[in-house]
Amino acid sequence: MTLLLRRDLIRALLAAGIGGLGAKLSSAAHDGNSAIRVGAQTNTWGAPIKGYDHLLQILDELVQLGYTGFETNYMSLDPESSDAANCRRAFESRHIQFVAPHGNISFLQSDPADDQIATVKRIAGYTAAMGATHFIASGRFPRKPSEQQMEMSAMADLMNRAGETCKTEGLKFCYHNHVHEMQGTPPELDSMLQATDPALVWLNYDIGNAYPVGPNPAEFSAQHYRRIAIYHIKDVKAGPTGGKNVPTDLGAGSIDIPGVIAPLKKNHWHGWLVVERESNYPKSADNPEALLKQCREYLRRTCGV
Repeated sequence: MTLLLRRDLIRALLAAGIGGLGAKLSSAAHDGNSAIRVGAQTNTWGAPIKGYDHLLQILDELVQLGYTGFETNYMSLDPESSDAANCRRAFESRHIQFVAPHGNISFLQSDPADDQIATVKRIAGYTAAMGATHFIASGRFPRKPSEQQMEMSAMADLMNRAGETCKTEGLKFCYHNHVHEMQGTPPELDSMLQATDPALVWLNYDIGNAYPVGPNPAEFSAQHYRRIAIYHIKDVKAGPTGGKNVPTDLGAGSIDIPGVIAPLKKNHWHGWLVVERESNYPKSADNPEALLKQCREYLRRTCGV
């Protein structure tokens, strides 16, 4: 069946509620009593998504695969910023929650904080109008000898300001980790969490980005789940000769995914598990649907979510 035909069929089923499918998906996407919800990052199809119609096709695929929410690079929707209301209607008609745009903040001394907060406010404003509930930001750290990193107090102030800005728009601000923040003893991420206001700054914990640098993901999850609003769920294998980790199917790599999720189930955690199944990033994987199908089935079968 072609992508277009599948998309039309899905939309018809959701509109008609045939066999209760529409009602079930709507309930899964919007039921506040469902503690753990499962979404997907659209970057399995590349980042950013090129073309709004392509994004809508991807959302139809995600619904068919059993995902109830999505995260996407903010640039996927930036061209639609003036048409936020129609975007929201399009997402809601598919019974899929817009979880978060993914943007950036810079911890370089040369990047003015006021300019960054203005950018956060702009993106948070139109994505909230599109129905988003969170705002995810990755940090930029020095990559050249000429670049200087902010002091922790300035980094914390920037994140708190971003959190306050997002809160004003009705969004939770979530900081996303890479390798840098997991280095050191204790990891720099611990210092970031201690220095920021827990009412303003949450964590989007990527369980595979830094592995095996930093704490064991299951142990980190058990310690910090109260501060984590969104998990990025992925699995990785060690790269050749100690090189960069290689993404793989869930359960086929080195991450103890059931161990990461166990404290969430035990403690009735409310939030999003967002599957980030990268392959050929930032280009599209060869078969995104098959990769994300395996991930969704693994989470149901092995983790009960």
